[in-house]
Amino acid sequence: MLLKTKCYEFKSWFLSFIPRCFYVTFFGWIYRIIMALAQVITIPIALRCLGVDSYAVFAVVTGLVAWFNLADLGFGYSIQNHISILRVEGKDTRSFLRSIAFYFLIIAFFELLVFCSIAPFLQHFLLKNFAVKTSWYLLIIVGSFYVLSAICSVSYRIFFAEQKGYWGYSYQSAGWLGALIAIIILGYLPVENRLFLILLGWIIPQTFFALISFIHAMPWRGIFTYCDFNIFKRIFTKAWLFNLNSIGAACVLGIDYVIMSQLLSAHDITLYNIFNKIFLFIYAGYSTVLMTLWPVMAEKFATRNRQLIDEVNSMLLRNIFWAIGYITIATGLVLIGKNFLLSFFAKGLLSVSYWVIILFGIYYAIRFWVDSYATVIQSRNKIKFIAFTVPIQAVVSVCFLYYFGAKYGLDGILIALILCFTVTAVWVLPCYHYLTLAKERFIE
Repeated sequence: MLLKTKCYEFKSWFLSFIPRCFYVTFFGWIYRIIMALAQVITIPIALRCLGVDSYAVFAVVTGLVAWFNLADLGFGYSIQNHISILRVEGKDTRSFLRSIAFYFLIIAFFELLVFCSIAPFLQHFLLKNFAVKTSWYLLIIVGSFYVLSAICSVSYRIFFAEQKGYWGYSYQSAGWLGALIAIIILGYLPVENRLFLILLGWIIPQTFFALISFIHAMPWRGIFTYCDFNIFKRIFTKAWLFNLNSIGAACVLGIDYVIMSQLLSAHDITLYNIFNKIFLFIYAGYSTVLMTLWPVMAEKFATRNRQLIDEVNSMLLRNIFWAIGYITIATGLVLIGKNFLLSFFAKGLLSVSYWVIILFGIYYAIRFWVDSYATVIQSRNKIKFIAFTVPIQAVVSVCFLYYFGAKYGLDGILIALILCFTVTAVWVLPCYHYLTLAKERFIE
């Protein structure tokens, strides 16, 4: 008992020298590295086992993650911001969570029921153009795990809001490690129905650790006694706007695989998947910084202090400047190592032009800019504007993707994504952020 007390005191003393946001960021970097390595190592293993045609199906199903993530209904963001406000006001966050925990069990049950009823029709629509035959129950089972994982991912937002994001990152890291181990094992086992099993090996470990995280984050004692529908309803009034924003984001960022399944060959879908994961690996470090800074910015905006808010804006511009330089250098390195990357991932099965890589670099540079402003606006709880403008961007995205994708193939998909962001979010979000700040009153 004495040793345990001493260890706790040492931990508190040690952490007192490190700002908590840096501590969380460190765990975030570890998580992003593990996630990126899992995705990168999985590509050559899955390609060798499945072949290009089956791998394209794997890419399409796993590429639907933005749609599956809608299962949290926006509660993750809403709860995170509400906890940040409670912390600033010095109020108890555990009683708040206890009052809404029961309703998530109800949501999970009904969402799984609805998804299982539409999954067969969705699978037919997405996979009808592929030569690969798949089991009729593939999307029902795999998708149900994705839905459950998305619901449980609310716990990660809870950890971030409580400045304990290292827990969320630890559970996510364990999930990705489990997925990687499962893929490696399945890749070298002589099993039948390999596509279905590899998909399960990919998602089940992630779902398992998301569930453990959810159990850890939520205070379960007395959830039936202390559940409060009025509090749940109050959170829902913000959550549905976040969810509307997420739906629009899914139409912008998650519609690519849906449209490619109708327009592109298995070769081009596989190529897009490989280089998109490479650039997601590059993007991962910056997204970790944004997620870590979200609750920090939310608390500073909640103080209504002009000096602290000016610090946030300076930090935002500084981060964007470094991020653009970072993606430019990274794109140059990908261009130089193009042949090596294709040899490593595809063993000579695929080829790519320099133009495709440059388009990926431009697209992700724009993503750095847009996501930075989207994060700071959402940390202010100013989500109505985004919620009502993202659907416009979604319509533009779908139209551009279908038109340019049908006309120019893979190049057209990337051009469409770039144009979609350029004519909408690139200038709309910064204008909204600074104009609304100029109209608000703050404590000097």
